[in-house]
Formats: sequence, structure tokens, C-alpha cells
Amino acid sequence: MPSPPYEIRPFRDGDEDAVLALHARAFAGHPPRTRKHFEWKFRANPLGALEMIVAKEGERCLAVYAVVPQRCLLAGEPCVAGLQTDMAVDPELRGGLGGSRLILAVGEAYMRQYLGGAKQLEWGFPEPHLQRVCLAHLKVGVLRDVAFLVREPAPAPIAAPAGVQVRSVLRYDADLDRLWSRCGPALGTCTVRDACQLDWRYADHPDVRYTLLEARGGGGELRGVAVVRSGGLDERLLSLMDWLVPEGDEECEAALLAHLCAEAARRGHAYVAAWFPLFFPIALRWQRRFGFFVRPTQLQESYRSWGGAGRRWLDEHWYQTMGDIDSL
Repeated sequence: MPSPPYEIRPFRDGDEDAVLALHARAFAGHPPRTRKHFEWKFRANPLGALEMIVAKEGERCLAVYAVVPQRCLLAGEPCVAGLQTDMAVDPELRGGLGGSRLILAVGEAYMRQYLGGAKQLEWGFPEPHLQRVCLAHLKVGVLRDVAFLVREPAPAPIAAPAGVQVRSVLRYDADLDRLWSRCGPALGTCTVRDACQLDWRYADHPDVRYTLLEARGGGGELRGVAVVRSGGLDERLLSLMDWLVPEGDEECEAALLAHLCAEAARRGHAYVAAWFPLFFPIALRWQRRFGFFVRPTQLQESYRSWGGAGRRWLDEHWYQTMGDIDSL
């Protein structure tokens, strides 16, 4: 059998321009991936780990399979998980079996190179043509459809409690680490949301301007945080990217939501939108108490699990927000 005309191997320094050129071709119509974005995502992430397989024909990159390692909790125990991101195959190869075989080849090479038992979870939101290959051949399953919680900012205003003050900050600090130490065990299964993670994900993002919010009590104690951006999946949205409030702190919850609605109105957005898996109490509470309704999206989440957690258990226990969606 003749050898394929391309080389499949782990990423090497010097491949950056070829990978970015492939992304420009594969994600035409989206903002271009920049070198600064590449460095932030793949080299400056909290674990400092770059996990990427490329298929190259000379200097041209034909396919890439990439994962950003993430610090997570699984049933309360620390673990390393992975966010599948920026997977792509050259658009010229999508029309036949060549593209499917190529993404399968780089996916299998990734599994051989990087999945040596350290990870317990991976998740991602692949394009449909890539998802079909992953489902059929790479031990990937469909976890759930992504449905947002949405409300208009103006009707039925949310009363802001006087005892909680909300302000924007440039970065988070050790106060967030203490808040996370309180919230993390209750959430159980989720991405770690300490200052290191949220500052990297939002404050250091090279392309998108996020607003980092703190809610503090009368004594100055940090009671909750939220992160928002304009647009995201839809330009009409003020998107709630992240949320960390102790379950049961109704004052903090109401104060932050009142601020979000006022901010959405100030920026001229038609809706405030959030993503929490619908099994979580917060999703039902926001529908009943705050007037949010469920709006389907075109996104579908895929996953792989090696820690014994199955689809149904993960769907019911895995706390996620829009910040866990790599494209937003």
C-alpha cells in the first residue's frame, strides 16, 4: 500500500503559521485566528500544555486535532480533563472520504500520543461533519443539546438588594480563590473556577472584551462573581459567560442579575442569555423566579469519559456555563 502524501505527527515549533492558515480556510466567515490567540490558548493556559496533532503536506497543514487540558473536579475529586478545540480539516477535502479519513487519522494519533490514562474527561462542540467522524470512530458520544436561558432586560425588573454592591474589576484575586473553595465542593463536577482560570479565560483573552464582575457584601466580603460579554452566539445577546455564587445566597444572585439586566439595557441588547445544564436547580429557579425561558441553539456537546461517569450521570451532575464553550 502506498504511503499517504502527508505526515501526521505532534505539533512542532514552527508549525504555527501553517495551522493558522488552515484555520483561516476552515473557519471562513469567522474572525481569523491570530498568533496571539494561538499563544494564549495553547501555551499560556493554566496547565501550560500544548496537545495538538497536525497532518502536513510539505508546508501546508491539511488537518489539526487539538485539545486544551483543563483542571476540573469529577465527583468532587481533582482531575485533568480536556476541551477539544479548533479541530479542522482542509475544506478542499471535505467533499469525499479523504477528509473523513484524515480527521480520523489525526484523531487516532492524538489518542496514541496524549491519552495515556491521565485524563478522565474530554468535551467539545465540533462542527457536524467532524462530529460524525468522532462519533463513529473516536469513542466520542453526544452528551446534550445546548439550550440557553434567555430573558428580556426590561420587563419585570429584578430588585437589587441594598446589602450587595456589584462592580467591575480588571482581574480576580485571592478573594475568588476563597469563594471557589466554598463553591467547588457543592458543584462537584465542573471546570475549576479560581482566579488563575478566570483571569486566563477572560482577562487575558486577546480578541474578546469581557466584563468581570464582583458582588460584595457590606463588609467587603466577596459573595459572588459573574463574567459577561456583548454578543457571542448572537449579537442581540448580553452573554453571561461565567457565574459563581453559593447556592442559597439569594441576595447576591438577585443583585448580579439586576446588574446584568441594567447592563444589557445600557448596551442596547435585546436579551440576557446564560447557559446552565437544565438539570441544575439554578436553571429551574431562574425560569420560575426571574422570567427566563429556554431557547434551543444549534450547538451540541460531545464528550469522552474514561473515569466511569456515563452520559446520564454527567448530564445531571456536570456544571457548565458559556465559558466552557470554546468559540464564545
